[in-house]
Amino acid sequence: MHTGFSYVFGMIVTHLGTALAVKSGLGAGFWSALYVGLSTTTTLSAGVWFCIVQVVLLWVNAKLKSRQIEWAAIIPILIESLSFHIWLEMVLSSVHLGEAPFFVQVLVFLIGMTVAGMGIGLYVQTGYVRSPVDELFLAISHRYGLSIAVSQTAVAATITAIAYVLDGPVGLGTLLSILVFGQFIQFFERKFSPYFTSQRTMHEHV
Repeated sequence: MHTGFSYVFGMIVTHLGTALAVKSGLGAGFWSALYVGLSTTTTLSAGVWFCIVQVVLLWVNAKLKSRQIEWAAIIPILIESLSFHIWLEMVLSSVHLGEAPFFVQVLVFLIGMTVAGMGIGLYVQTGYVRSPVDELFLAISHRYGLSIAVSQTAVAATITAIAYVLDGPVGLGTLLSILVFGQFIQFFERKFSPYFTSQRTMHEHV
């Protein structure tokens, strides 16, 4: 699988999973809850806050890694914004599970988290520039010597707490994402790692 394809495909798959989680009816993911919470306390839309938070995280990640700001991260921001819009507002626009049986909501949510975790686990292994929100837990993991699962859970818990204070749409799905999303990412990251390691080794010997 070509690395460039894996990069773009991973991000597209990530936001298919995110859209499924949103459509499950169990509440927004922690980042989405933050954006909505910020929009309810200001005159700016959730979409504008998405961009603002991402730009702020460019600076935070640079400080955590003691490096210059990685402006190339604008590329994944654009890809993710577009793919999320297409999945949520176009492909899955007619899907509404708010009145579905509870077990169906949970099942769809967990499928969404699994798919999103697989997408992130795939695209971060390419070594290409990552979106600021995904780079954040990796930067924390690197800086403080934590596992990916622990750093992701810490980020999720912190963002959820802020979203709750801002009266964002924190629900059962938000809490489930704190408990399981980091585990899914770490699982798939480890699954994809041998393949990309072998690919890099092959290129080094060419």
